Amino acid sequence: MGKFSSQEIENQYKLIKMLLDEPEKYKDAIDVIKKNIAYVPIELKKKLEEENITL
Repeated sequence: MGKFSSQEIENQYKLIKMLLDEPEKYKDAIDVIKKNIAYVPIELKKKLEEENITL
């Protein structure tokens, strides 16, 4: 897997937070992220952990 820029990490982080703000509306997208969590960049995982955001 290639390296991600800090901007890409920030954009993905904001997207996940947006999806989690309305879990009923975005259930399918959240489920896909949960299934593919192994492919989420380490930097993004750390940022989500720091905010106590779990999928």
